[in-house]
Amino acid sequence: MSPDVFEAALDFLERSGVPDARLLGGEPLLHPHFGALARRALERGFALTVMTGGLVPDEALAELVALADSAPTAVTVFLNAALPGRDDAALVAAQGRMLEVLGPQVELGVTFWREAAPVAASAEVASASVPPASAPPRLVPSAASIASFLVDRINRYAARPSIRLGVAHPVWHGANASVPITELRALGRDIEQLVSLAEAADVHVGFDCGLIPCMFSPDFAAGHPRLMAQTGTRCGPVVDVLPEGDAIACFALSRAPHAVLGADGTRAEGVAVFDAWFEAQPHAGIFSECAACAHRAAGRCGGGCRARQLARAQAGES
Repeated sequence: MSPDVFEAALDFLERSGVPDARLLGGEPLLHPHFGALARRALERGFALTVMTGGLVPDEALAELVALADSAPTAVTVFLNAALPGRDDAALVAAQGRMLEVLGPQVELGVTFWREAAPVAASAEVASASVPPASAPPRLVPSAASIASFLVDRINRYAARPSIRLGVAHPVWHGANASVPITELRALGRDIEQLVSLAEAADVHVGFDCGLIPCMFSPDFAAGHPRLMAQTGTRCGPVVDVLPEGDAIACFALSRAPHAVLGADGTRAEGVAVFDAWFEAQPHAGIFSECAACAHRAAGRCGGGCRARQLARAQAGES
């Protein structure tokens, strides 16, 4: 993204009433003008969130430390945590070095993805049904190991006492390491255990988009109304601005039509464009049971990830 496009993106956020600029990637710290762009966002009064994998050159890390030191209450580093036993040991170590120098600015997140080869969204079975809750746990390492590791990192480096959990969704008309639809209920059970262990350590847990109510047990739902409010209905257009200046609804729909942001455009207008496009496509929920789902009828769920919904509908047509 060029400085001119970045300035236009900040104008877009300002018109839209969005108070924070979120720098995503790829790896935003590898951008040749990262420091200048980040400082410009702070100069214009935005809070700054840098979403990083943590494997960055020393010079880029020093730049980020300087930014955080200059505006400690305005800068958040969202670190997508690498896990021992799942991820490369060099990445785990690199993230430890980042935590050493940026701990109080860091919020940890974990994204769960498919452990095997990438799969195309269209490969998911059109008639997929909700798998039974008795399916075996899928996490490697285990939920207990993940919770222990993350809590230890938070305490050791004085990172923010919160963890954000997300699921890799399939890219519509693409292929990536998304969690198979048949594993969502088993993953929900693992997440329940992880949440319980984190809460016991006074660590706040939040959910990213795409988690759905039927992943979780009735007991968990009854005891966690705040988290359940973050499931089911959060799948909607984020409106991410690309390096060329156009926008996508979200990463999972990055191959859907893009929106051109006019000189006076706002995020609300972008959301309306993407919503209208989605509603014009065949879609009926990610499971066959979605048509008669009580959560959906009550407005507690929109049928799951939109990319999954589109893929299922199109598989049914083929």
